[in-house]
Order: sequence, then structure tokens, then C-alpha cells
Amino acid sequence: MRGRLVVVLGLLALVATLCTGCLFNIFQTARTVGAGNLAFTVGAGLLSVQIDESTSLSVTPQARLVVGLGDAVDLGLQTGALIPFNGGEPGWLGLIGDLKFRLFDEPGAFALAMGFGGGYSVEYLGWGVFGEILFDSNARVFPVYLAYQPGIPLAGDFTLLHHLAAGIKLRLSNEARILLQADYRTGIWSFGMALEVGF
Repeated sequence: MRGRLVVVLGLLALVATLCTGCLFNIFQTARTVGAGNLAFTVGAGLLSVQIDESTSLSVTPQARLVVGLGDAVDLGLQTGALIPFNGGEPGWLGLIGDLKFRLFDEPGAFALAMGFGGGYSVEYLGWGVFGEILFDSNARVFPVYLAYQPGIPLAGDFTLLHHLAAGIKLRLSNEARILLQADYRTGIWSFGMALEVGF
């Protein structure tokens, strides 16, 4: 237990040091919460933007609520804020929602889920839609997850955005875990951290 705590604290310090990039993070895995259950996730990233010859830093706190519509179907809603460190006005990141369908979940092996969603987001410069593919390793020694969200802004010319995330799930209890991940979206890297608690 002590070794796990040292690893968690070291990873948290690394994430806090390296945070840059995307606005919304993909704070979810292929696991579904189960019919009638809820999960609440709070997380943050640090956004670093180069403006002219200076760097603007902002923190992006985010919250995600998941409702289990069935054992293998989740409805998720995510929102967040952009809070600049270097002056400027705080702003709203938007509100996105998604339906996730678990296709496979084998203990000790892996889980796979697919879904779709959309909403209003700064990343889409308005309204947009996306698909999602989520993969989890269910191995205790290597609890990693991967996510891919291709997205399309609904305003302007057709553009396909690619959002990838990879991370580690650190189990705190049967109901709680920490997600540490790296996100990549269209040339921008981001590192995020979240706490997910189920009810």
C-alpha cells in the first residue's frame, strides 16, 4: 500500500508539472457504471497558450456526471471552466454529452466500448458532434486505458478533429479511482488528472 501511495503522489506531481494543452479532457474509460448507478468525476488540466511572444496559463477544472441507463449503457454530461492565471476573464468551456455502449468486459483481460455525443464547446467553436472508442486493460498490474474521439464542428467548413487519450486507472476502492492521462488533439498535448467516485 505504501509503494502504491508513493507512485500515486509521484504521478500527481508529474501531471501537475507537465499539464499543457487541450481544453476538455476525456475523463472516462470503457467501464460502465451499471443500471441505476451514478458516477461523478472531477478533474483538471492546465492550458498553456502562446499569444504573440508571451505564454498565457489557464487552469481548466472539469466535472463529469454519468448515469447508468442499463448495465452496458451510460449517459454522460461534462462541463468545465477556463480560468486564466495571467489576467483575463474566466470563461465557460461548454457542455457536452455522450451515450456509451459497452461491447465487451472480461475481468483480467480487457473492456471495449463505443459511443457518440455532441454539444456546445470552445473546442468546436460552437456546436459539434463526435464518436468515441474506449479500450481498458483489466489487468491489475497494468491498468491502462485508451480513448479516441473523432469530432466534427457543425459550423464552417467540414473539419475532422482527432482527440486521443491514454492513461492509468489507479483504484482507491470499489467506488473510487484516480485517472491520470495524456490527451492529444490536433497538434496539442495535454495532461489531466481526475477523481471518479461511484454511487
